[in-house]
Amino acid sequence: MLKQFENWLIEHHYSPNTAFDYQGRIERLCRSEDMTIDHLIQNISFIIPQYEDNGEKYNIGRKSHTSVKQALRRFYAFLSSLEYQKGEN
Repeated sequence: MLKQFENWLIEHHYSPNTAFDYQGRIERLCRSEDMTIDHLIQNISFIIPQYEDNGEKYNIGRKSHTSVKQALRRFYAFLSSLEYQKGEN
């Protein structure tokens, strides 16, 4: 799933470095928060607000010029695009 996310980012005109970085940030976030990628996928709409400006994990979300927060937002967009594609079939 994370490799698909990286490829999706590249297809959406993100640089390969940014795509690799965002994919790695999602993976590291799951590891550091002790959650599976499946848990993140199923709960992303509840998890993202925790990393936003008023969220309880704001300090993590703002690290590295908000890259964690941006990676989560892009991962959500990626998941949404998968749902949209399922609906077309």
